[in-house]
Amino acid sequence: MSEFFTPSIIASITALCLSFITLFQFFKNQRFQQKQFDKNLNRSLTTKLYDLRLKHYPKAYEITDLIRKKKGGDYDINEIKEVLEALIDWKKGIINLIISIESRDSYYTLRDVLMKNPAQQESFSKEQVEKIYNAHKSFRKQLRRDLGFMYREERLRRK
Repeated sequence: MSEFFTPSIIASITALCLSFITLFQFFKNQRFQQKQFDKNLNRSLTTKLYDLRLKHYPKAYEITDLIRKKKGGDYDINEIKEVLEALIDWKKGIINLIISIESRDSYYTLRDVLMKNPAQQESFSKEQVEKIYNAHKSFRKQLRRDLGFMYREERLRRK
């Protein structure tokens, strides 16, 4: 009788092991497919985000290009006011949805610095000039960094 059960027990244990292996492989494959789906979904959303940034960020560069020192190392107060108004108008709407946290913080820093009244009647103090210069540089750097992620991803994909 033990001879009769031995082949059937071996066969059933083998079938059970194969079932567990198949089940494990199924769940592993399902997890891999879910990760691929999430990755593709994120990539398409990221692509849309970059497209919107490529459409709207150049306007910020055009606006901030107007921030330039005149002879003597000072800024024109009227130009600064125009830039400030243009930046505030630029940020309204869709920009609030697509701008990164770092760029947004940098924008607020630049906006706050530009909102300060000049120290003297018709000119900014050296400290104000330095703050405007640094905030302007930082804002543009953050906008470039927002778009730089796209190029970094492309570089990694090519390797």
